[in-house]
Amino acid sequence: MMNKATIGFVFLMIMSTSICGESLSEPLESINTEEITTEQEEIQQHVTVQSVRSVLSGYDPLEHTAGQLRAGYVNFSEDASPHTSASALAGHFHFNTQRWNGLTVGAEAYTVLKLGSQHKYFNLNSDFFDEKGKSFILFSQAYLDGKWGNTEIKLGRQSLDTPHADSDDLRMIPNYFEVYRVTNTDIDDLTLSAGFINRMAGWENAVDSSKFVKVGKTLGVDQNMDGIYYASASYEGIKDLSLSLWYYNYNDIANIIYAEAGYAHTLSNNISLVLGLQYDGSQETGEAFLGKQDARTYGISLETNFTDLGVTVLAAYNKDNGDTGAMGLSLGGGPFFTSMEDQTLDALGTSGSAWVIGLGYDFGKLGVDDLAFGLAYGSFQADDVSFYESREIDAVLEYNFNDKISVTAAFASVDFKVNGMEDYEQFRVIANYNF
Repeated sequence: MMNKATIGFVFLMIMSTSICGESLSEPLESINTEEITTEQEEIQQHVTVQSVRSVLSGYDPLEHTAGQLRAGYVNFSEDASPHTSASALAGHFHFNTQRWNGLTVGAEAYTVLKLGSQHKYFNLNSDFFDEKGKSFILFSQAYLDGKWGNTEIKLGRQSLDTPHADSDDLRMIPNYFEVYRVTNTDIDDLTLSAGFINRMAGWENAVDSSKFVKVGKTLGVDQNMDGIYYASASYEGIKDLSLSLWYYNYNDIANIIYAEAGYAHTLSNNISLVLGLQYDGSQETGEAFLGKQDARTYGISLETNFTDLGVTVLAAYNKDNGDTGAMGLSLGGGPFFTSMEDQTLDALGTSGSAWVIGLGYDFGKLGVDDLAFGLAYGSFQADDVSFYESREIDAVLEYNFNDKISVTAAFASVDFKVNGMEDYEQFRVIANYNF
C-alpha cells in the first residue's frame, strides 16, 4: 500500500504532466509570472555580493513559480564513523490566484519521496527526510498577498531571503518560513521592509524538516520565545552601489545589526569587479535564553570577472572582534562572505576569523555552453586555535541542459586541525526539472 508521501508525489507527477501536456496560454493565467519576472529582473540589476555558499544555494523564484521536479543523492563520509547516504525524488506545485482588489492567495505543496529501502537507519543521511528518515508532504507555502500602490503585505507560509533567514536551497527542500511582512517603495531607489518570523520548515530547522516549528526550537531554546522581528532599508540610488541595513530582534535572545555595501566597477570591456563590505553585530537582550551574545564581525569580499577568459576569481575575509563571536543565530546559510558548502564563521562558536579564495570557469569559452566549474579553498579558525581550526575544499560542476533542466554536483572536504574533531567528506548531486 502506498504511504501518504508516495501518494503526494504521484499527485505532483500527475499535475505536472497535465500542465505540460496542455496549452500554456490558459493553465498559467492564474500564475502571475509577469509580476514575478519583473521582480526578478529588478533583483538582477542590483549589485550582489556573493559567497561560495550563496552561489551553491541560490534560490530562484522563477523556478518555483509553477512547479519543479527534483532528484538528489548525497554521500557523507566521516573518519571513524560509518558513511551515510541517501537518494530521493522531490516535487512541488505552486498555485496563486489573479489579484482582486490588490489581493492574491498563494499555495504550494512539497513532497519528498525516499528511494529504496536498502538504507538502515544508521547508514541513512537524514538531510533529505523528516526526523524519522521517512518521506513526507509539506504545505510549504500558504499566504495572502496584498499589493496597493508601492506597498505590499504578505502573510503566511512563504520563501524568505534576508541576511539571517534564507532559503539555502542545498538539499531536496529549501527552508520556508511563517512570516508576516510588509514592503514599501514609495521613495525612489529606497526599499523599506519589516516583518515577524514565527516558524520555520525545511532541511535546516534542526527539529523536523517536514514541519513548521517555532523558531525558538530551531535555535535550541526550550523556553517560550515569541519569534524574530526585523526591519530593513535598502538603497540603490547611486550608480553601481547597493547599500542595505538590517535590524533583528530575537525575542529574549539578542538584537542584531547587519550592514552591507556592494560596489561594482568596470575596469575594461573584459574585466569587472564587485567589492563587498559587511558588518554583523549582536548583543544579548531580555532573558538571554542563549547566554551572552557579543559579535562584532567585519567582512570584505572581492570578485573579479574576466569575461574574455570565462574566469571568475573570488576572495573573502571575515574577522570577529567580539567576546563570543557569531553564535549561530542564522536560520539558513547565514550572511557571511566566507560561507562555504559546509563551514561558516558561526560554526566556530566563538570569536575568530575565516578567509576563502575561489575560482570559477565558464566552459562556453571552449564551445561548451551552459557548463561551469568552480573550486574554492577556505580556512576557519578561532582566536584560540586549540578550540577550533578547519580547512575546507569545495568543487562544483553545474550544467544546464536547457532552460528547464539543470544538474549540480558538489564535493566538499573538511579537514580539522583540532584533536577530537573528525575530518569528513560530502558529495551531492541535485537535478532539477522546472515547469
